[in-house]
Amino acid sequence: MATYIGQASCDENVRYVEGQAGNQTGTELNTRAAYLYNWHSLIRFRDPAKALKCGQAMAAAVSNMKNGYDQGERNTILPLARAAGWGLSKITTACECDCSSLAGICGIAARIPESYIYKDGNLCYTGNQVACFEASGIVDVYSTSDYANSTVKWQVGDILVSNSHTVVVVSGNAPSGSGTATAVSGDIDELAQVVIAGRYGNGDARRAALGDKFNAVQKRVNQLLSGTVSAAGTSTGVARIIAGEYKVVASSLNVRDKPSLSGSKVASYSYGEHIYSIAADTVTADGYV
Repeated sequence: MATYIGQASCDENVRYVEGQAGNQTGTELNTRAAYLYNWHSLIRFRDPAKALKCGQAMAAAVSNMKNGYDQGERNTILPLARAAGWGLSKITTACECDCSSLAGICGIAARIPESYIYKDGNLCYTGNQVACFEASGIVDVYSTSDYANSTVKWQVGDILVSNSHTVVVVSGNAPSGSGTATAVSGDIDELAQVVIAGRYGNGDARRAALGDKFNAVQKRVNQLLSGTVSAAGTSTGVARIIAGEYKVVASSLNVRDKPSLSGSKVASYSYGEHIYSIAADTVTADGYV
């Protein structure tokens, strides 16, 4: 199984401050294939159970659209996470974080005492994150290229740190160091709704993120999108468009200001370009869906 990470990236304006609270685009917090960067350290929990809790916390944070990105409001997630018992999927008020404050929250969710992560009114940042985690005495830090720059050794719950960014491994090698694991949690219906909202991507990315729950969740997604009577949570009874990235396979594709050929054209895409869709009901008009 490929290795996947969870991260906080940027706000809805592809900036780092002054965005609206919450995940406005569905990509402010996201899951993606692991990538090499200027990682200088890998933080690993000594207890596999704590490592899994860290990975689960990141997966939960990414799945919750109430959690968004803003460096200027990076600590607003803390009191809400605390009130939710560190269940980041249970936050119901729109809030903000950045990559390192989110990783810090995941560390607290994995049972690092808050006092190590939150000091002088600020959650840890990339400049002191390694020191904050290491001081807790429940993690090991690896800085050799074999760990920090080789994704094959990364395990669920590992935290990768560079001078400007940090991510948490959510799918890949099990914390025990053998086999595979995924940090995703929740029942099948909950996960299906999250997939439809676009939180676990498409294809191999979704399969890796969902791990051994993939087949059951994908089956439920298909039921929900088909609008069948038995599909609990389908309010309209019509097929749904799943949020995510799509490739244009027509020679050209027009975007209009309403779902009809009479709508004014506002943009156009060519074959091979990629577009990004929100989740929505399909509309039939002028002989097209």
